[in-house]
Amino acid sequence: MDNNLTGNTGNTTNAANTSSTGSTAGSAANTVDNKLNAAREGVTQIGKDMRADAHSAIDKVADKVPPATDRLATRAHNGVDSVADGVNGVADTVAARGKQLSAAYQQFADTGRDYVRTSPAIAVLLAAAAGYGLSKLFGSRK
Repeated sequence: MDNNLTGNTGNTTNAANTSSTGSTAGSAANTVDNKLNAAREGVTQIGKDMRADAHSAIDKVADKVPPATDRLATRAHNGVDSVADGVNGVADTVAARGKQLSAAYQQFADTGRDYVRTSPAIAVLLAAAAGYGLSKLFGSRK
């Protein structure tokens, strides 16, 4: 029976030693856990602050950008409109000049045909002279 008591007493002593060592280790673990949690919370708070600051900066830029982009877009639209109006004006002018040239060519061709019909010999002589003159003008000089 004494061995059992001694064994029980030994176990009790060991349990007491374990519990006192465990509480010392446990308090150290709790202190480390507390410090880690405090550091984690600090980092999390810094992240939240940085995020809030970034959103604030983005909101400020976003508030300033739309008026600038609206102004730029308005100027760009006005520029495009003025260029388009100018191009339309040029296109109308070119179309009108094209019609005038076509009419002038038609009149010149009709006049030339009438002249050839009325004076064929003179027309052939003029064509020969024009051909001779052009050959001398553009011919090689060897």
